[in-house]
Amino acid sequence: MHIYYFHFIFLHLLYIYHILKAKIVPPFYIIRIVSAQDLHKNSNQKRKLITEGSMKYTSEEIKNKVNSVYDEAVSLRRHLHMYPELSEQEYETSRFICEQLDKMGIPYEKDIAGCGVSAVIYGKNKTKGVALRADIDALPITEKVEIPFKSNNPNIMHACGHDIHTAILLGTAKVLNDMKEDLPGSVRLLFQPSEETIGGARQMIEAGCLNEPAISAVLGLHVDSGTDAGSVEFIPGSMNAACSEFFVTVKGKSCHGAHPNDGIDALLPACTMVSSLQSIITRRIDPAESVLITVGKFNSGTKENIVSGEAVFSGTMRALDMKNMDKLRTYLKELCEGIAASYGASCEISFSGSYPTLENDPQLFDSVMTTAKEMLGEDKVKLTVKPSLGADDFAFFCHESRGLYYNIGIRKPGEDFAHPIHSELFHPDEECIRTGMLVQIASVLKILEEEA
Repeated sequence: MHIYYFHFIFLHLLYIYHILKAKIVPPFYIIRIVSAQDLHKNSNQKRKLITEGSMKYTSEEIKNKVNSVYDEAVSLRRHLHMYPELSEQEYETSRFICEQLDKMGIPYEKDIAGCGVSAVIYGKNKTKGVALRADIDALPITEKVEIPFKSNNPNIMHACGHDIHTAILLGTAKVLNDMKEDLPGSVRLLFQPSEETIGGARQMIEAGCLNEPAISAVLGLHVDSGTDAGSVEFIPGSMNAACSEFFVTVKGKSCHGAHPNDGIDALLPACTMVSSLQSIITRRIDPAESVLITVGKFNSGTKENIVSGEAVFSGTMRALDMKNMDKLRTYLKELCEGIAASYGASCEISFSGSYPTLENDPQLFDSVMTTAKEMLGEDKVKLTVKPSLGADDFAFFCHESRGLYYNIGIRKPGEDFAHPIHSELFHPDEECIRTGMLVQIASVLKILEEEA
């Protein structure tokens, strides 16, 4: 019996040897290999599909659509760059945006929150949708970049990339409008004014721009000089700080510079206040917390031989945790009033309304970052846990709805340095426009399908 058993094993081993030598594969192996190949093929195909269900656009199809409008989007950006307008004065910018929407046949409302424009691309579900936001205002900066489309408006420049943001949204609108018959839901386009000053986001929300259709998610982006063009950066959780402006007026009594004892010098206590403000951060706030106080403006005096009777300075306070904003206000007020009294002067202190902390929604974060990897490749998607103490009023959208904000790179690949935003030498690589459109369009398709 044992002899027959070993003989049986020997024959089967010999059979397998000849099969392998002749490169013949038995039928049951063929079935298994084909099944594995099919599964691998189907898996790759699913990864290329941005959404699943009745509407399916592959990453290649989206790239082709974006490439078809890229040159036009660049042209729009250059026009906007040539004619920048300050916050609350974006009249021609708003008119230009409306002209482009008219060409696309997209309905809109204008003069929202001043110069804002709110448009809607209606999909199959006209009562629900997602929103995309672009800020449209420029800065009081004289451009020093010598380019054919240099700013034509004296002392005004798109040095924060809002012309890029607007061009991306217009290009995205054109592609999504061509897809509207397939969209499961609607898409709200928010061209927001006054990001650099009063916070147009809050005013647009108050005007009802997240209603009809009801918006379940808002996406926004911002240029980033520390990231290569063609790449994006995501920051989970708290991405940007809360921010509030403060204004301090110190009042004394002017007199002749030769007889300072006859007056009360307002300049001295004001200078002491400015230099002492940093003690709030180093001595009164937990060192592990991220807070910042910056004085950006200081004015005092009328003539060299007159003791100043008034000094005015202002700046910003920033914190990643909203509870620290209340502490900063309290401590700043106590410090300034105490110093003023010690010099025999008085002071008045006021604060602007605060931008809240910008908190990224975790579900949107995962969804959009995954989509970005599908569209750009994993090596083009950067994850960092280091938030910024810069503020952006997109935070209001995040508090009103689910929100996701991310950065798009503008540094020319291979270069170690790109001039930062708010610089007169700011000069982004326009390839970022293509990147922004790819991620925005693919993310909208994915979110709409997930919520259908």
